[in-house]
Amino acid sequence: MKVSLHEPGPARFALTSEFVRKGSWKAPEGRDPRLAAEWDRPRPKPPNRIARPLAIIVPWDEVLEREVEETGDVIWTPPPPEGTCVHFDIVYTPAGVSVIGHPGARSMGTELVGKVKLENGEHVFVTSIVRPMEAATREHVDKLRSARILDADGNIVEKTGMLAFGHEPNPDADDGTLVGTVIDVTRPDDKTRGSVAPVACYTGFGMRFLSRALAAAWRRCLAS
Repeated sequence: MKVSLHEPGPARFALTSEFVRKGSWKAPEGRDPRLAAEWDRPRPKPPNRIARPLAIIVPWDEVLEREVEETGDVIWTPPPPEGTCVHFDIVYTPAGVSVIGHPGARSMGTELVGKVKLENGEHVFVTSIVRPMEAATREHVDKLRSARILDADGNIVEKTGMLAFGHEPNPDADDGTLVGTVIDVTRPDDKTRGSVAPVACYTGFGMRFLSRALAAAWRRCLAS
């Protein structure tokens, strides 16, 4: 999967073109070949309006113990405690704005995963924070875990996982923009779920992450 936050145009969540070219999978008739979903994302505006276009959430019991350890451009985040989720947020700051530390560091206690300066002068941060798992999120994840996934012949597919994508109204501006949300979901038949492995985030842009919106907390952060 790939998330594109390009300028201009809408943000996009889709299968990678490399995966589609392999030919081992085909989109249902009438659907985009990459199953692309687009949304009008928030954008940073001078003098000091930051924007959070994408949030990714990993529930505590979605973290897996892996036999192979990733190396290279990988930042490891400690696993969230039981009953919580680790949230990864993509945050843009306007060109010319001086940022001390990273967004949410003082007001929310966020941790910095990585940052980059774009050619247009904007800065992009990836932050993480552990939050209690809301009842609505728990219910949504449970529904996704119980969904029946069938192969082309109608047989139930076991040991599967998914990245559930959606969006919600931007709580930081009444302008019709949306915050994209990705939730990592593992099927209940995978017995290793809930172990204490750390969570990996890949640095560099073409990043792939795994969180959800922090609406009220981010409103406080933006107002501070």
